[in-house]
Amino acid sequence: MKTRTIAFGFSLLLLGTVVMAKATDSKNPVNIVSNQQGKVISIEGVGNTRTIEAKGGETIQIEGADNKVVIRGNVGKLIIEGKGNVVTGNDVSSVTIEGADNMVNIGSLESVQIEGVKNHVHYKSTKNKSGQAQVSTEGAENMVKKMK
Repeated sequence: MKTRTIAFGFSLLLLGTVVMAKATDSKNPVNIVSNQQGKVISIEGVGNTRTIEAKGGETIQIEGADNKVVIRGNVGKLIIEGKGNVVTGNDVSSVTIEGADNMVNIGSLESVQIEGVKNHVHYKSTKNKSGQAQVSTEGAENMVKKMK
């Protein structure tokens, strides 16, 4: 357990280094990439503020720190790698977070996977029969909460 904690801390340190390295090239931080599975919208860097108009089924990937992203429309996947990112939006099928101090506030959610520290996900509804999103967390002080 101690080795895993040390390895996780080292991973966060490396992530911070990568985030700072990418921050120097923030003139064009929004990339849209098409692949066989649909559209991937990628936001990289530090301190970006973006509104994304989703058509349905896209994957939104955020890499960096202190980015503020508003999602309008429905999204298949939301992937966050970094620290201090804030995302608000409508419906997201799945959320994956690796990092610390990230905040996600969305309408509908089916599953959440978190690895990190102090990440918070709030959602209003789910399509799951249980009435709750499927949750997997690893780390300290992470929270996934259904809001009324």
